[in-house]
Parts: sequence; structure tokens; C-alpha cells
Amino acid sequence: MISTLTPIDLIILLLFSFAIIFSWLAIVHPNVIYAIFFLFILNVIVAIIFFMLGAPFVALVQLAVFSGAIVVLFLLAAMLTRGGVWK
Repeated sequence: MISTLTPIDLIILLLFSFAIIFSWLAIVHPNVIYAIFFLFILNVIVAIIFFMLGAPFVALVQLAVFSGAIVVLFLLAAMLTRGGVWK
């Protein structure tokens, strides 16, 4: 039996591919500030995926805890240290 993809499935697959791209960029980018920005975008994409899969509370926690707290903590640590470009 062959199943067809609905438009929602295609959007979720597109978001998964964006998540893979932004996670790779967050890992390999030499500038720490840009890497933190890519991590923030990744967390927003993951929250959108959770919301589309029917878990709005998990999406809200993803946005509040990871995007709100963890990324801001990383950004603060990068600003207080010499931060910037890896040598």
C-alpha cells in the first residue's frame, strides 16, 4: 500500500531539513555569536515542529526554556568572556 504525503507532512519534512542545516551551522560556524544565533533559530524550528505534531505545551516549554533561557545564558557568557571568533 502506497501512502501519499499531505501538505502538512511536506512542511514538517521541510522544517526537519532546516533543523538539520541550522544544527550543522551552529556546530561548525567559527564565530560564537553567530553559532548562538543559529542555535536560537534551531530551537524555534523545533518548537514549531512540536506544535505541528500536536504538542503545544512541549513547544511552549521549548521556546521558554531553551530559546529564552539557555540561548540568553550562552549569549551572556560569550559577551562576558572574550567571545567572538575561534582561533
